Amino acid sequence: MRITAGTARGREIVCPPGLDVRPTASKIRQAFFNILRNKVAGAHFLDLFAGSGIMGLEALSRGAAELISIDESRNMVKVIEANLAKCNFKAKVFQSDVKSILSHLPKNHFDIIFADPPYKSRLSERALHGAADNNLLAEGGILAIEHAREFQLPEASGNLITYDQRHYGQTSVTFYHHAIAERKIAIEQS
Repeated sequence: MRITAGTARGREIVCPPGLDVRPTASKIRQAFFNILRNKVAGAHFLDLFAGSGIMGLEALSRGAAELISIDESRNMVKVIEANLAKCNFKAKVFQSDVKSILSHLPKNHFDIIFADPPYKSRLSERALHGAADNNLLAEGGILAIEHAREFQLPEASGNLITYDQRHYGQTSVTFYHHAIAERKIAIEQS
């Protein structure tokens, strides 16, 4: 598995074999970062259910200012730390379950939050509600959740509302932003 763009483009990273990790496919990574291309440089990026850490590494390679990666598995945390060192990147990496850690993260801070929980779990909704309940997004920030296409996420949670959804085979990525930001845009356009 390789980083697809930026300062570490082409750098091979470690991804443990087996079914414990399902890294985001390069096609989806490239599409995701193309969609958010104007938001990545200088961004504060939060990677939930980080696995090998590939999404956060891509963000840093493309100019993100800060990365916080969270994964429940001690082995995955070690893999993320090794991949960061391999790319000469600095980031904060925490071993924790999402429910426990979200209330401890800085409020109104993250420009981009990416969550890629196990597809057969209800953790997608937990990530959505946790980000909303804890006000983690900065003004203009984006929450993106990768999930199985057949799984429908709620249209909204707290101040977060769906504004886009992309499909890639059996995988979907649903994008949320602040409802307040949407109201501001509507007022400015009227």
